[in-house]
Amino acid sequence: MTATPNPLDRLAQYIERRIAELALEYAEVCRRAEISDETLMKIRKGIGARGSTYRKLERALEWQQGSIASILAGDEPAPTGIRGTEPTPPEGAEPQNVAPSLEQELELAARLMAAQVRELGLSPDEAAEAWRRAQARIVSTHSAELAEEREDGVEGPRGRRSAG
Repeated sequence: MTATPNPLDRLAQYIERRIAELALEYAEVCRRAEISDETLMKIRKGIGARGSTYRKLERALEWQQGSIASILAGDEPAPTGIRGTEPTPPEGAEPQNVAPSLEQELELAARLMAAQVRELGLSPDEAAEAWRRAQARIVSTHSAELAEEREDGVEGPRGRRSAG
């Protein structure tokens, strides 16, 4: 029986493959995603990143929204379609409907956490404490991103204009 790869290592493999498919240089991926070369290097080494970073990377790699979550869950990414046909958002603007819901983020985190708990051999108490901390951080980050969107008067994660 073959072992299932760590979800983050699996993501790193898919990212490397997609960069090669698109014949991109790492610097171009970083420029497109508006992330640092250090961040891309960490992701390529199987280190996790923020949801907002993954959303930027999906756009840079011409994957549909949610493709990285699909990869982490063991599924396949979805390309956006024919290369170069996707509209480019205005500089600094976020496309609509890119933020996963809090429930989606927590579900993904729970799946990743379960894999890591098994791999690290954590006790039930250690696992519960790790989950409590991760959950609190996700909720905090999600709430902060929503607050920023409301302050800026930009469209929220559900594609509705926030009050501003």
